[in-house]
Amino acid sequence: MLRLFVASLAGLSAAVAALGTGDLPGAAASCQRSVAIDPQVTVSEAAGNLTFVVNTGSCPAAGSVSYVVTDGSAKRQPAPGDFALADGQLAWAAGDTSSRRITATIVDDRLIEAPLEDFKVTLVEPSAGVRVVAGAGQGRIFDNDSGRHQATTDSQICLGSNGSAPSLNRMQAPGLSLSPGPQPAPAPSWATCTIEPGHIAFLLSPIVLNTPNATNETIQFDTSDGDLHEGLDYVAVHRVVTIPAWTTGVFVEVRVLPHAFVAGGHFNVHISNYTGGGSVIQGDAQITVLP
Repeated sequence: MLRLFVASLAGLSAAVAALGTGDLPGAAASCQRSVAIDPQVTVSEAAGNLTFVVNTGSCPAAGSVSYVVTDGSAKRQPAPGDFALADGQLAWAAGDTSSRRITATIVDDRLIEAPLEDFKVTLVEPSAGVRVVAGAGQGRIFDNDSGRHQATTDSQICLGSNGSAPSLNRMQAPGLSLSPGPQPAPAPSWATCTIEPGHIAFLLSPIVLNTPNATNETIQFDTSDGDLHEGLDYVAVHRVVTIPAWTTGVFVEVRVLPHAFVAGGHFNVHISNYTGGGSVIQGDAQITVLP
């Protein structure tokens, strides 16, 4: 499996926390946990798997939510199709603050197709103890058979805890240091939006390639205001990011400030100027903060 690499903001050096199970006692029956699925997840067709993370916040009540899978331009049939994923259900015990994962198997079919083919995963039928705050996920399969080198970026969600879930400490996760240079990216069990005490969040914004390059290449990464504002709600990023050779992407660290969690909202990400003869496909994304 090709490794992803992390590119961090200059001057920031810390470890990213894993999502874990809290030690809270059982929650009151009257409260509801909030759940949110990744809005977009893109992988190269050669990746083998595509995983959505379903994050949870607010009150850690017992409950469940189902999910349904819908074909888009990516199809499950006729077999082997483009991907395999059945409908299912996710469940939490009272006090459990850990995330859940929904993993599709991706078929590397050796056919030249559209650059990005997609399918949907939707959270449905929450139990009384669960409130769906972001229920639509788009899986995107990045075709790797055209011979062209292409890059894209995904929209992300950062879900707040509303003070009910335990704070996550970035130093809990050993072995990952975010330094000015590329470092190994989080394994699938690690958080992509890590909230510290005081609602300071460190979000890993992905840049995904359809196929690796034989040499180091670069890409421009820029943030811009939506209804969240630079300096007040997040720390702006305007930088050239290095993509190491033989990798399928990088993460760029973006710092989300406490004010963003007061009412929530979004800001924008744009990638451009992919070097080495590469091109950008759908280079705009949104970072949404849910209080």
